[in-house]
Amino acid sequence: MINITFFAISFLVSSSLYAYIPSVESLFRHGSNPDVTANGVMVTFSLKKMVTQSDLNEKESEELTKQTNFYRLFFTKVNSETMKVAQVHYENASFNDTALKGKVYYPNFTAYTVKGMPEDAMKGIFFTSLRSIIFNDGTFLLNYLKTAGVPVKLNNEIINYPKREYLNSYKRYLSAINKDRASKRSEPNPLKPEDPVAREKVDTTMNEPMYLDQKQVKLATENGEVAWMVNAGPFEAALSYKEREIQRIKYKSQLGEFDIYYRDYWLANGTHAVPRLIVVKDYKGEMFQLEILNMKHYLEKESDLILRLKKWDSILKGKETTHTSPPFLL
Repeated sequence: MINITFFAISFLVSSSLYAYIPSVESLFRHGSNPDVTANGVMVTFSLKKMVTQSDLNEKESEELTKQTNFYRLFFTKVNSETMKVAQVHYENASFNDTALKGKVYYPNFTAYTVKGMPEDAMKGIFFTSLRSIIFNDGTFLLNYLKTAGVPVKLNNEIINYPKREYLNSYKRYLSAINKDRASKRSEPNPLKPEDPVAREKVDTTMNEPMYLDQKQVKLATENGEVAWMVNAGPFEAALSYKEREIQRIKYKSQLGEFDIYYRDYWLANGTHAVPRLIVVKDYKGEMFQLEILNMKHYLEKESDLILRLKKWDSILKGKETTHTSPPFLL
């Protein structure tokens, strides 16, 4: 017997999509990507400082164009709120042991690890937005923004509870009649009560959005394309209309403002789209270009992680590095 519950609920939800305005959390879920079933993700990227007009006037401008650094980020998901995060720096694109230059490791990285202060905002927003892309989860980003005083709310804080209860009741009703067709004659449909007043109340509630509109999301145009625009106090963002891919983020503080641009989405591992290029313009106006070279999903065992950390420590023992990562990296 075909289970009709899912299809019926989907129809009820989609029937009002013409008036649908997504929540901020829903937008940053990167829902066009398949679900991530692995608990580990490795992102390999190169990073270089971009030459600006002021740089061209400096004697070292030629050197600046040659300075490219190479990194790998390892994300191991512990639960919905905690990750183990390692950032590894290499001196060249071989990414082999002899090129290893440095390591930063956080065994309990949460949305609150990076302080919500203006001087740390680039780091916090960069990492939580990247996590939203690679894990299809906007909660990390929103929780960080809340620590920085940005007036955003999670879906569970703005859900339309009466509508949810009606949908849950209807789901139970469908489950009951799906098991016993004869019960349809005796089981009352919770969405079609006989009392006219009750029926009107149900219809009104079911025509309302699932989440209470916070007036922070609207449709507009970005670079000539229709896009979802987020405006929540000091935080602004633009996301593509159909795929909901992050295109741009701007954050304003008393230190100034910084911008992050996400460009040229591609299937980095054959199935999941990530931006090939991420350009960061910091508070000082300096610009950095990060190019994602590869992304890998894998199942991570605790023992494998411990062995990798010990190996890195062994290689780095006695090595010294003067490299300083830009302010948006760990």
